[in-house]
Amino acid sequence: MNRNYYFTFAGVFLGLCLLLCAGIWYSVTELYACREEYEMLSSERHNNSGVISNLEARNATLQRITNLNINSATLIRDAVAFFSMVRQVMETRNINLIYITSSGQDDSGTKDNTLRLKIDGRYYDMAGMFADLRNLPVPSKITRLSLKRNHDLPEELVEADMTIEVLTEE
Repeated sequence: MNRNYYFTFAGVFLGLCLLLCAGIWYSVTELYACREEYEMLSSERHNNSGVISNLEARNATLQRITNLNINSATLIRDAVAFFSMVRQVMETRNINLIYITSSGQDDSGTKDNTLRLKIDGRYYDMAGMFADLRNLPVPSKITRLSLKRNHDLPEELVEADMTIEVLTEE
C-alpha cells in the first residue's frame, strides 16, 4: 500500500507541477500579449497627440482668420489716396519721408496700386509704424522691405526702403 501511496502522491505532485507550469506559461503569454497591446496603444497615443496638436494649431489659425474683419475693409481709388493714410501714420510716429514713387497709371487702364517709399526714423518708431499700417482699414501688404542703419545718421536712426501694394477699386 505504501507503493501505491507513493505513486498516487507522485502523480498528484506531477499533476500539480504540470498545472503550475501551464499556469505560468499562460500568464507569460498573456503578459506578452498585454505588453504588445500596451506598446501599440502607447504609440497610437503618441501619434494621436501629434495629430491633436496639429489640429489645435490649425484651429487657432482658422480662428485668427475668422477674427479678421475682411468684410469691413474699404477700397480706395489708387495708391496715392492710400499714401495719405500712410502719411498720417508716419507723422504720428515721427518718420521722415525721403522719397516716394508710385507705380503710375499706364495705358492698360489699370490703376496704380504700388508705392515705393524710402523713409528714415528711429527703429522703434519704425516698428510701431509697421504695426499701425497693419491696422489700416485698407487691405495692403508690404512686398519688399529693407532696413539698414545709415552711418551718416545718429545711432538710433534707421533707413527703410519698402514697397507696399494696396487693393484698389476696379
